Amino acid sequence: MGKMEKKRIMALDVGDKRIGIALTDLTLTIVNPLQTYKRRTSKEDAGYIAHLCSQWDVGLVVVGLPLRLSGQEGSQARKVKKFADLLRKHGLKVEFWDERFSTDQAMEFLRGRSPEEKKSKKDSIAAAIILEEYLREKIEKNN
Repeated sequence: MGKMEKKRIMALDVGDKRIGIALTDLTLTIVNPLQTYKRRTSKEDAGYIAHLCSQWDVGLVVVGLPLRLSGQEGSQARKVKKFADLLRKHGLKVEFWDERFSTDQAMEFLRGRSPEEKKSKKDSIAAAIILEEYLREKIEKNN
């Protein structure tokens, strides 16, 4: 039982057509956009995410929750929560994070890039932004 194993944290930006995926390093300090996954069925998508989590030794999945500007949940937030329930059925630990402005920030980051690059990277960069904000908040709470 010796040393405590470090687990990575994964973040998801869940959309209707794509899921942006980002991952920390083992020290939980560096965040990298991993990929943009093209969605199939929710069941297949959850299985794929669970497979990635075991492959990358992920201990927590932070799921961006698309709240309305008012802070209330809309239909998209309800869809994301249903998807998170599927992830939990795979034994994954899931937390939500307010992701209202992550896509706007990702588009700002990609300003000046080609439309193809924006489309292919926007979701994984949005996931990285979600994860960076989550980690920053956790660090501030611990200090």
